[in-house]
Formats: sequence, C-alpha cells, structure tokens
Amino acid sequence: MRRQLSLFGDGALAAAARESKLHSRRRRAGGGAGLRVAVLGSGSGGNSTIVESGEGCLLIDAGFSCRELERRLEAVGRSAADVDAVLLTHEHDDHCRGVDRFARRHQVPVYGTRGTYKGPLLRGLGSFARPMGAGVPLAAAGFRIEVFPVSHDAREPVGIVVESSGGYRFGLATDLGCRTPEAWRSLQDLDILVLESNHDLDMLRTGPYPWPLKERVASRRGHLSNEDAAAGVEALLSDRLSWVVLCHLSETNNSPAFAVAAVQPVLDRRRSRAKLLVAEQHRPGPWMEVGG
Repeated sequence: MRRQLSLFGDGALAAAARESKLHSRRRRAGGGAGLRVAVLGSGSGGNSTIVESGEGCLLIDAGFSCRELERRLEAVGRSAADVDAVLLTHEHDDHCRGVDRFARRHQVPVYGTRGTYKGPLLRGLGSFARPMGAGVPLAAAGFRIEVFPVSHDAREPVGIVVESSGGYRFGLATDLGCRTPEAWRSLQDLDILVLESNHDLDMLRTGPYPWPLKERVASRRGHLSNEDAAAGVEALLSDRLSWVVLCHLSETNNSPAFAVAAVQPVLDRRRSRAKLLVAEQHRPGPWMEVGG
C-alpha cells in the first residue's frame, strides 16, 4: 500500500503530466507526424491496441500473455522493442493479463489510474508503474494523451485519446455501460475511433448467460450494446473521422454481422467517409493510417 500512496502522492500526477524524458526507442525511418493504429485483439479473451507515429509507439492495454503480445506484435510487423509505454484502461484480466511480465521483460513503463493499480495483477509492478488520472494530460513517446472516466464496474476505468505531434487524434472507449457527456466530449474531433459494441440486446436476453450476468452486462456499468454504439458513433461523426472500429464483441451475445448492421446505416445516412471495421479476438486487425 505504501508503494501506491507514493505513486499517487502530492504532485505525482502533475509531474507525470510534465514528463518529457520518455522518448521513442526507435524513430521510424521517414516517419512524420501522422498516426497509425492496429487492434492486436479485442474481446473477453484479451485486449490490446498498438498506436504509433514517427516519434513513438504505445500499447493500450495488455490483456494477452507476454508471449502472445510478442506474437501479435510480430504479426503486424513490430516487436516488443518498439514499444515505449503501456497505458491501461482498467484492471480486469482481459486488459492487463500480460502487462507485469511484458514491462519487466522489455523494461517498459506502465501508466494506470490509482484504482487500476489496486488490481491483483498489477500490485507488483514497482518501479515500472507510472500514475495517470482523468483530466490530467500526459506527454509520452511524442504523444499528447488525454484520459477520461468511463462507466464500468472496475475501480477507476478510463478511456484514452492519443494525439500525435501533427494533431492527428485516436480515441478508444471500451468496457463502458453507457455513454456519458464527459466521455463523448473527450472523443470529439477524432481521426480514428475504437468503440465498444459488445452485445446484441436480443441475443443477450435469450442467450445462455445466467440472469444476474445478463443484468450486469446490460447495466450502466456493464458493456455497450450495438444500438448504443450506433448512437454513440453518430454523435462523434465529423469530416475528419476516417476509421471506426467496433471492439470487444461478445462471442456469445453478438456477431460481427449484427454489429455492422447496427452501425453501417448510421455512416451511410450521414454520408460519412469513415471506414468501418470490426476488431477480432483471435488475430490482429489491419493498420489504420492518417496523415501518413
């Protein structure tokens, strides 16, 4: 406990906000101020997303084993040696399962909220742990990072917006039971959006889950339905939005076809140029690039 108090002691968040010493291990040849994102995998079996520019490289969440994270990074043409830092949205296993070993093996700092660090898988991070908090911007690996609270049954869950030095913006909001004004203000004016689309309501109602679990999933601190994701995407549409990725789909209570059927009509009706993708659990998705 003393370690956690020290990590979030007086001035710790402000110091993290001013941090400027965390530089990329490898500047990409010819890299500029654009932004590239690939979802390494998403679902109840594990979640992780890689974000890079010409200046640095981040992982958001590390919900696979260290070995599997390494394998998935290789599958998109990267290695663990490229990663400058890991940001955690919350402490549930499918978002932080491999982070302790990954951080120690590859000497990578890990950013999380006070509540997140109370998770049992994160208590041993020691000197690799860095503080972050909602409303306190970070500077890491050449990125500006904004953290905002989301509604989920974790200790202190957050969504994340990452902005490159060229002003290109990526936002991720997963594991949230409802849309909140604060979260949707933070997610405005994005180039790439990764948003939860966890379940089809009819499949959840008639599916095999016990009733208490169905109530938990559908609650305001559970997971976002396809219908709510569609409404959420519509509220975030702008001329600059180039990519929308639906993530954290339930393999029991959803299907990619149902998720796309809920969201694609919104893009069509609004004549959005954004491309729609669905993140998969068992293999990484393609690179998405803006400003390259």
